[in-house]
Amino acid sequence: MEGFAEKLAHKLHHYSVLPWDDDQGTIAALDPLVLTNYTFFLIIAFVVTLVFFLVAAQKVDLVPQGIGNVVEAGYEFIRNLCVDNMGREGLKFAPFIGTLFFFILFNNAIGLIPGSLPGTGSIGVTATWAVMVFIVYNAIGFKKNGFIGYLKSFIPSGVREMPAFGRFTLGPFIFLLEVVGHFLRPLTLAVRLYANMFAGGIILGIFGIFMILGAQQLGALGITMTGFGLIMLVIMYAFKVFVAFIQAYVFAILTSVYIGGALHASEH
Repeated sequence: MEGFAEKLAHKLHHYSVLPWDDDQGTIAALDPLVLTNYTFFLIIAFVVTLVFFLVAAQKVDLVPQGIGNVVEAGYEFIRNLCVDNMGREGLKFAPFIGTLFFFILFNNAIGLIPGSLPGTGSIGVTATWAVMVFIVYNAIGFKKNGFIGYLKSFIPSGVREMPAFGRFTLGPFIFLLEVVGHFLRPLTLAVRLYANMFAGGIILGIFGIFMILGAQQLGALGITMTGFGLIMLVIMYAFKVFVAFIQAYVFAILTSVYIGGALHASEH
């Protein structure tokens, strides 16, 4: 299809890490002092999140109205998520889980605005959050259970209770598998969020290109391409709205599960 490759290349370039005010520029040697396009929208999401929590910190009426309803619903949602996965002890981690959830959600939501980019569409951002979560829940596990106690949780209780032969033959193998899986957690956290948000923008761009190229065609072919592109664009945009919420939820719930596992490692 004439012109498709060029437009797709331009769309991919748009989703690259670039100086925020120069869509055709490049980052020389990944200069950390350059304000990139993703960092620009990440800062906007940070400000939105900060304003949201400042509003949440205000006294809410007995019968919440307006933004108070949103704040109340958000607090209830995070509180229930923490209690379900960590028990009552998890309430003290609700601010951490809530900050992650709403910061990711606002980043994803900003990425839904045409011409903008989600901060979560950069692997550097999602990897940073994933590593931070990894450090936090492991620190909690070591503090709560002690060094040896936490490491023992990498061998299931069923294996630890086996006769000596089973413990010494199967135990090291299970321990190795658990450790490998443990260190893969930040990778899966980071890639899952990044891939969904990055791919969503590319897919929307592809159907947008179909609409543009269809409008340039004459006859039935042009009408078909335009109609197909428009229908799929609406469907995929609605799906991306759903993904924007569900990916923030998945990141938050997995974080709470990991912290819950670290808190109750001695019970495993």
